[in-house]
Amino acid sequence: MATHSHVKFFRGVGLTDLLVGLAIGMLAMLVIIKVAVLFEARRKSTVGAADAQQNVAIAVSLMSRELRMAGQGLGPVDSLGCAVAHDLGTALGTLSLTPVTIIDGSAGAPDEIRIFSSATRQSTAAARLLIAHASTDTAMQIDSILGMQPDDFLVFYEAGKACSLVRATAISTGAYRVDHSAMPLVTPTTSAAAGTVATPAALDYVSGSRLINLGSLHLVRYAINTNNDLQTSRFSVTSADWQTAAMASGMVSLQAQYGFDNRPGVQTSPQVTFWSSSMIDADGNGKVGDSNDVKRLIALRFAVVARSSERNDQGCNTSQPQWTAGDATTGQLALTDISLDHVTNWNCFRYRVLEAEVPLRNLIWNDS
Repeated sequence: MATHSHVKFFRGVGLTDLLVGLAIGMLAMLVIIKVAVLFEARRKSTVGAADAQQNVAIAVSLMSRELRMAGQGLGPVDSLGCAVAHDLGTALGTLSLTPVTIIDGSAGAPDEIRIFSSATRQSTAAARLLIAHASTDTAMQIDSILGMQPDDFLVFYEAGKACSLVRATAISTGAYRVDHSAMPLVTPTTSAAAGTVATPAALDYVSGSRLINLGSLHLVRYAINTNNDLQTSRFSVTSADWQTAAMASGMVSLQAQYGFDNRPGVQTSPQVTFWSSSMIDADGNGKVGDSNDVKRLIALRFAVVARSSERNDQGCNTSQPQWTAGDATTGQLALTDISLDHVTNWNCFRYRVLEAEVPLRNLIWNDS
């Protein structure tokens, strides 16, 4: 009887199987890498937006606190807006007894905000000249020296004239006498006669003129530089220059508007009825930016735009950021685009806009 042997054959993994498995593995790896890249891009975009939000929140808080002190100690309410002659150098530029000044950026560029207040050791009412003060005098007789100290900055104010800034050098308590630095020169506003040169001259002030004690000048400005840093600058009377420090990075725009009460007549309950990027004739007397207009300035609205440090993971399709601003014609609030044309590839990033509306309490309370 013949015996038959059965041989079993086992087939292994062939080259085709290896290639198919390798292809599936590579596809899976590509999917994983793609998901990881998208996740990281989204994470960076989210973190960048959060950092921008934090930076702009801190900046707005600090600016709002500074604005609330605007106008403190600038003297009687009638002196507001008075142009001040000074000898503090060209870096300071023009100076006036205006609590807040907006320098509007051209063609949608960031604005600049300047804040002015006094830094007296003791807040007191303005003194009065007991006798007339000539431009060549370096001493004055006043009815009160309360709160005055040597080195305090003093402002002469007489209705209808430019103001003058001097610095106290000595104070005689019993005699109510204050010695001061030389009067600063002012250039006449009227044109000189043909063939002559207008010579700057100091001003004279009559008896009864007011003397405002500013103490140490408190001048602050906020602006955005070309590196997208929100900067705060404080004017130093010692160096006659602005001392600047970066406040927050990644800021691409600063927009601001004045809030006026332009209702006719005297109002016992002030409220903003007109928002504007520039001074207006708020009292309707035909003069823009005079003392009566500054009296009607009761709030300031501003917006800071922060940009994410990372490009938008959704592509360059970002729309313009907006803020609530007053219409140029009606002065009423409405959503308004913020131009970012000065920013390279602006539509490739995400933005955060934080707004604040700050009442100018020293003007509302007539405590200037």
